[in-house]
Amino acid sequence: MPLAVGALGVLCAFRHRELPHWTASAASFMLSGAALLYFLAFHFGQGDGVIAAAAGILMGGSCTLFFLLWEMFYVTEGQQRALICIPLSAAMSVGLYLLICLLPSIAVALTAVCVLPFLALLCLQKSLAEIEADVTAPLTRPALRRAVGDLWRPVLCVSILGFSWKLIAGIEPAQSSGGAAVLVGFAAAALLVVALELFLSKGFDILHICQVLFPALTVVFLLPSLFGQQYTTLLVAFLMFGFEVVNLLLIITCAVYTIRNGLPSSPLYALCIGPVLLSMAVGSGLAELLGPALSDDLAHWTNVILLCVVLLSVALILVTRGKGQALASMTDAELLNRGTTLRRGRRDGRHDPSSTESGAARTANEPLPLDAVASTEAGPAPSDGPSEQQHRIHSYLEERGLSPREIEVAELLMKGHTVSAIAGKLFISENTTRGHAKSIYKKLDIHSRQELVDLDDQLTRA
Repeated sequence: MPLAVGALGVLCAFRHRELPHWTASAASFMLSGAALLYFLAFHFGQGDGVIAAAAGILMGGSCTLFFLLWEMFYVTEGQQRALICIPLSAAMSVGLYLLICLLPSIAVALTAVCVLPFLALLCLQKSLAEIEADVTAPLTRPALRRAVGDLWRPVLCVSILGFSWKLIAGIEPAQSSGGAAVLVGFAAAALLVVALELFLSKGFDILHICQVLFPALTVVFLLPSLFGQQYTTLLVAFLMFGFEVVNLLLIITCAVYTIRNGLPSSPLYALCIGPVLLSMAVGSGLAELLGPALSDDLAHWTNVILLCVVLLSVALILVTRGKGQALASMTDAELLNRGTTLRRGRRDGRHDPSSTESGAARTANEPLPLDAVASTEAGPAPSDGPSEQQHRIHSYLEERGLSPREIEVAELLMKGHTVSAIAGKLFISENTTRGHAKSIYKKLDIHSRQELVDLDDQLTRA
């Protein structure tokens, strides 16, 4: 997965294009093939190392394609769906896993090979049908440097937690209860993030969460050393909980940062999530190298605990020193209700027309600092109020005689939405939408959607 995420992120950055929609079908077939090879290798005794490796390659490539395509969709649809659906989907996956566990082994294999990949493809294709494939804005070196400067601290924190979790879980003596501990920690983290998104009236950011979480995890790390290794399962559960909390926040951070700065989604996802996946692979590999027998040696086990505590302490120091300088991952309640949209693959950082009343985003060329989003100490976000770009385009369309409804349709067309998606969002028929589009083209003296998109770019750069 880290190799696939990095490779596809770099490919999209160089080609200035996001992944085409047909790759969703490829991801589904790869997922089905990976599940089939997995069951052959590990459950039906027909496999060997080659089949297991092939299953891992297919699974990594499939998950990467699904992750990048869903990130592209959330970036296009705006922050409202991303902020709620990302953690909610994680919580729902636990329920789905428990439901499948109730089935007999043959039914589980058939479900994993035939049913789940098809359902995943169906959901993704239905969502991608709302947007159109398009050329993305290039990820320039200044934008890349700014993104690295904004994101490296939260990425480092999540990477350290992922490494520690995989290392401890890999050498845990009580492997039989470790799976249940991981599941409980994962579910609790997903539900916590969903609750925070739904009920927290003030914004907060991932670095503040780390400042609270890391000292608590440090205390839990000491339990096996002080009171015995029977507390290792509890440590694994807490590590899974802490990692999944900040990991979900990092994924949301990536989506919000991409939306607000008008950057291509796949390279930014690779920049955020690639190092995390790599650190987890390193942690798993190190645990495999050390071997489960390490857990029986108290001295070596203490050294492993000490290593993780030192890493968490270093991350905490960096987070504290970087307070106010990195990216805010979360947003305030007003942003949740704004339902912003962004034309996929363009550098337009504006919100949906409906956001004019509640406040528009920062301009696409502005960096997004840590205090750009409201926190419990910072007060209201400074992004309240329509942006200069939004005023400029709105005024231009009004001067050309467009009605308020035509302006709404024009701005959604500029953002890459299809006629059917616009009709659904504005609660009008597709024929009415096409009629508005023809009127827009006539009043602006243009003849195609591409000319409308080019006009939008010209006004954005003006």
